[in-house]
Formats: sequence, C-alpha cells, structure tokens
Amino acid sequence: MEDKKRLWPFLLVAPLVIAAIIGWFVLPDELVVQIGGDGQPSNVMPKLFGLLTAPAVGLIGAGIASSSAKEKHLAGFLALAAAFVITGFTFFMNL
Repeated sequence: MEDKKRLWPFLLVAPLVIAAIIGWFVLPDELVVQIGGDGQPSNVMPKLFGLLTAPAVGLIGAGIASSSAKEKHLAGFLALAAAFVITGFTFFMNL
C-alpha cells in the first residue's frame, strides 16, 4: 500500500504532458520564454525544447516528492508547482 502512495505524484505530470501535446499543435514554432527589460520579448526557444521543459521539471519534482525522505516531499511538490507555472507562462506568452 505504501508503494501506491509514493507513486501518486507522478499522476500530476499527466496534465503537463497533455499541455505539451496541445501546445505542439497550437503554439508557434519559436516560443517566447522570457520578457526583456523594455517589455519586449527577448529570448526565444525552439518549440520542442520549450514544450518539454515543464514536463521534465515535473518529472524531477514527482521523483523527489515520491522519495521516502519526508523532508524532500515539500521540495518535490514545489518543483511540480513550478512546472505548472512554466506551462502557464509558456501558453500565456505565446497565444
């Protein structure tokens, strides 16, 4: 039973993967990933790398959150939250 409890953070990665798949079809070929100091987009990234960044951070966070060390759970969930923020920012800046 304990193993099932430890693997549920990986379910939170599924929406990130689904968002990356949707982004592949609806976002432009180059993604804006940073706002410049003057309010203009300054850095762009190829679509593949830009869309895979959030699921990669989410997988790392889920791995940390599912570890047996209790003090690492919060860090893993913060990384998962950061992955959702990255996804939201990517869609907000590029739609």
